[in-house]
Amino acid sequence: MRKRIFVCLALLLTTSAATAQRSERDSWQQPERIMDSLGIGPGMIIGEAGAGSGYFTFHLSKRVGAKGKVYANDIDKKALQRIDDRCKEEGVRNITTVVGKVDDPVFPKGELDGVVIMVAFHDFEKPVEWMNNVIPGLKPGAFLAIIDPDPEKVPRDRDHFWSKEKILATMEKTDFALVHLYTFLERDNIYVYRVKKGR
Repeated sequence: MRKRIFVCLALLLTTSAATAQRSERDSWQQPERIMDSLGIGPGMIIGEAGAGSGYFTFHLSKRVGAKGKVYANDIDKKALQRIDDRCKEEGVRNITTVVGKVDDPVFPKGELDGVVIMVAFHDFEKPVEWMNNVIPGLKPGAFLAIIDPDPEKVPRDRDHFWSKEKILATMEKTDFALVHLYTFLERDNIYVYRVKKGR
């Protein structure tokens, strides 16, 4: 009995710590404002690339609602398992995890209203190839958004992140055209793209 109480307390403390961490990140990441700027709403089908443990995934899930869907992609199976576990714990039914490849997100064909890459693009090993392989998953007119730290805004690890110029130059090698660049976030920039006309 005592052991069971300790286990329950440990789980409660872990959950509380995770919730507090997410809340702290919300204050500077501003997920609701990001989704507003991208026009994400109920019923949409969104692919998230580099979803990790699901920080932004669950914000997307709430925004698109029961009639929408989120495909959470990553090459890290353990991270995706944490998303699956949380879905079971919280009864979330509109998230599907997708194990991707370094050069291909493996999203379902022609289903996505948009793709979001949250603080992950700078770690892509084959960004140009990946961009070529994400296009089949997009509906006509769908957006692709890169939300990534700007080295000029972050207080540390600046060398780890890509400059605005490097991101723009890399995307110039793809079949995507920049339609918006938002700089209102405290640490990140938001690069919004659509497939080039005639592609």
